[in-house]
Amino acid sequence: MNIIALSERVLGMEDLEIEVEYQSVTIGKYDLGFDGTNFILLAKQTACLAKEACGVEDSPKKELLNLAGAAKGCVPGGGCC
Repeated sequence: MNIIALSERVLGMEDLEIEVEYQSVTIGKYDLGFDGTNFILLAKQTACLAKEACGVEDSPKKELLNLAGAAKGCVPGGGCC
């Protein structure tokens, strides 16, 4: 925190959001949080800007069917299990 505070004073920076890149198997981008003692990497939600290039497609939502039927339900001793 002291390094950040000193940098803000010396560079005349305002209080801005910080984004962190962290590399493990892939490079991830995170927001940075602080719990009063430790810095915490916070998951960031991003949108794919080239869905057609990375195989992500929007698909229509499908309606679920009740396979048990409205009139029949599974009850103890009913033989359906």
